[in-house]
Amino acid sequence: MAPGIRYMLAGTVCFGIGTLFVKMAGQTLPTLEVLFSRAAVGIAYCLILLRGTGVPPLGRRKGLLLLRGLLGFAALACNFYSFIELPLSEATVLLFLHPIFVAVLAAAILHERLGLPGAFSLVAGTAGVLLVTKPAFLFGTPMPLPPLAVGVAILGAMFSAMAIITVRALAQTENPLSVILYPPMVIGVFAPLADGWNWVLPSGTEWLLLLGVGLTMNVGQHLMTKGYQLEHAAPAAAVGYVEVILAVLLGWMAYGHVPDGLTIAGSALIMSGTLTVAARSRKAPPPHPVPYPPKHGSP
Repeated sequence: MAPGIRYMLAGTVCFGIGTLFVKMAGQTLPTLEVLFSRAAVGIAYCLILLRGTGVPPLGRRKGLLLLRGLLGFAALACNFYSFIELPLSEATVLLFLHPIFVAVLAAAILHERLGLPGAFSLVAGTAGVLLVTKPAFLFGTPMPLPPLAVGVAILGAMFSAMAIITVRALAQTENPLSVILYPPMVIGVFAPLADGWNWVLPSGTEWLLLLGVGLTMNVGQHLMTKGYQLEHAAPAAAVGYVEVILAVLLGWMAYGHVPDGLTIAGSALIMSGTLTVAARSRKAPPPHPVPYPPKHGSP
């Protein structure tokens, strides 16, 4: 197994377990309190890895890095809310819409050609969402999933896509760890301000769940970042879908939830749309970590 695939697989497993911890902790703790635990561990994790590297933790393009942090905060807040309020499998599938949104935003903002694959991914993703969520105006029955939670999950995928666009703009001048550091810093400041009066002192088990959220999701993010640096987009995206399978298994074992046939069909459509977008770059060389500082003459 190629090193990049190993990193992706390990990171995906960490994320899958982390989402279960988020759902379990969110049954008794406010969403932003659970998110704060991820941020607190993330700040410590990044600072430890940055020690001795000579990389300024706050980076160079602080305005754009702050925007990336704000978008990351918004995306993660939406993601955590959807993990808590929706079945794990459905929430995970809806969040996997973000590569499709990236393709659309790249065409609109970066003037990249969407093309036939991008158009197909957009249609497949939209059809997949309709099958997963089963809105009443199409199926004639009450929507089985909470509409607010579904909307928040899709909004989270959109914020994730916008964050990825900013990461691409930062890739030529910033160290990846500096980019990763900003979302937890923003969360650490704004999460208590937004909802701190609702927070409660965790119990013994809740402390363990919060620690589990912080460790699994931050280690998972670091491993997947290394995987994307070493592997082409298409196989990396394919490995990422192990998280959907893991979410189905964990949701079944922990909560007895089994997706129905329409949900499975919709998931397959969303996956096909995402893989179509990823396959467009299969002939391109895989990205490499950005050296810091950049070579003379770099932007």
